[in-house]
Amino acid sequence: MIKGLIVENFIIVDKLNIEFGNGLQVLTGETGAGKSIIVGAISLILGSDIHSGMLLNESLPAKLEANFNIDNENKQLIELLKKYEFDSSDDEVFFAKEIATNLRSKSYINGRRVSKEIIKEFREILIDFHSQRDQQKLFDTDFQLEVLDIFGKLTKLRELFTSQYNKTDSKIKKLKKLQRAESELAEKIKLYQYQTEEIEKIKPVIGEDLKLQAELNLLTNAEDILNISSQLEQEIYEKENSVYDTISLYISQLKKFKDDNKNIEEAVSHLQDASANLDNTISNIREVQNIIEVDSSRLEYIQARLSEINTLSVKYKRNIKKILEYRINIQDQINSYSSNKEEIAELNNEIANDLILLNKLAEELSDKRKIAAIKFGNEIVTNIKKLAIPDARIEFKFRTLEDLVSNRENFRALNETGKDAVDVYFSANKGVKLQPFRIAASGGELSRFLLAIKKILSDRLDRRTIIFDEIDSGIGGKTSELLAEFIHDIGKYHQVICISHLPQIASYSDRHFSIEKISGSKNSEIKVKILDKNERRVEIARMLSGSDTELALQHAAELIKNK
Repeated sequence: MIKGLIVENFIIVDKLNIEFGNGLQVLTGETGAGKSIIVGAISLILGSDIHSGMLLNESLPAKLEANFNIDNENKQLIELLKKYEFDSSDDEVFFAKEIATNLRSKSYINGRRVSKEIIKEFREILIDFHSQRDQQKLFDTDFQLEVLDIFGKLTKLRELFTSQYNKTDSKIKKLKKLQRAESELAEKIKLYQYQTEEIEKIKPVIGEDLKLQAELNLLTNAEDILNISSQLEQEIYEKENSVYDTISLYISQLKKFKDDNKNIEEAVSHLQDASANLDNTISNIREVQNIIEVDSSRLEYIQARLSEINTLSVKYKRNIKKILEYRINIQDQINSYSSNKEEIAELNNEIANDLILLNKLAEELSDKRKIAAIKFGNEIVTNIKKLAIPDARIEFKFRTLEDLVSNRENFRALNETGKDAVDVYFSANKGVKLQPFRIAASGGELSRFLLAIKKILSDRLDRRTIIFDEIDSGIGGKTSELLAEFIHDIGKYHQVICISHLPQIASYSDRHFSIEKISGSKNSEIKVKILDKNERRVEIARMLSGSDTELALQHAAELIKNK
């Protein structure tokens, strides 16, 4: 609960320091006195949006601080403090907001700067603003189901179900992942087996393609090569005045003079070399002639074999060496392949057993909800009848989330809360049939309905601060007294801050604050005062009659005395 509030340079507040207590804290004052500024400051500290006009002195920043007691029974608060590593040893948590002159702001928790998102997380568990926005939650079927479970004391059973649901959900996600991986891996292994067989069938050898290509070139041009070889041999040896004969003739003629001149000697030597080279040339040509055969079957084989090897290279985008390395790699993967079928089968069995337990828990939860719904509906009707809706009728209608029929697919007929969806049906008038709450309820009925729920559930919820900002608008007579009782009953379990114009509510207060706006020559300020017993009687008298006449004071004293 909120323990203290400090406000500086905010709207019409120069400086304000308020100490709150336990139970019902009532803020009263004339219309326009500035009561809502206090609520606005609390809301702003806990994440509400900033707008222009918030600075009393626009040349100075505004500072707002609030400290809250740490209630060890508020498990959500304890968990959130641990989550963000805030020290809770002093049993207090401090929130601060600084608004600069350019309306940019910084938020702090225990002196550490934090984001707006973190502040809002704390807001959800520290403060309950009873507002129009809050009333909209009544249209949310999840909220309707949540309050029903709180009323029926089914929270632990629901948490047990949710925990089991999340475990099963994780298993189903894991199963789907394994099945997908198994399918993909099986397909990959199948492909590898096919590729291995394909490569093994062709059995390529490193360098084979180069040798075959050379042989193919020879065989393809065999006739041309043989013709050229034959012509060359004739030109060199066989025809009249052949090249060989001509060179031999000149060697014989020049030999006589080689000793006379060095150049002639070298010329003879070169001619002799040429003659020897011609011999070697013819020898090589004859070897080629002996090798080459015009063999069409061999040519066809080489062409087919090269086609196989080239097709393999194009398909795998690798040369023969890389293809053989790839085959070894995929063969290793085939050899090491381990199927997840056993794990998948085990997981399927676990999920099947989980679903039996889940459905059992869901049925138990649903049965208890239906019993609780009758009692809860009766209590709500009893309470809202006291709030001037005498002909109210309410019914909780259940829908099942059934979708599919068997095995794992049954999981789709459940969600984190069980198998139920709940709709509240309502009628405020005799003769008007029950309709969904979002259709049937007016704004005033929404407010009273929510108030009744908070009163009924007040002893079942984590303790927090509940703020009612002029909830009594448009209420008078006997209803005022009943409304005051409602709010006071809530204050037995929670800290309640209530801005009110009703003396009946003020008479129930555990701490009564008077709010007064003081108009100065340049600006206005508000003054907040905790009232003692006599001051409280005077304030309630003012609320009753507009003045502190003796009769009004007696009436005020009577109101207070009866509490």
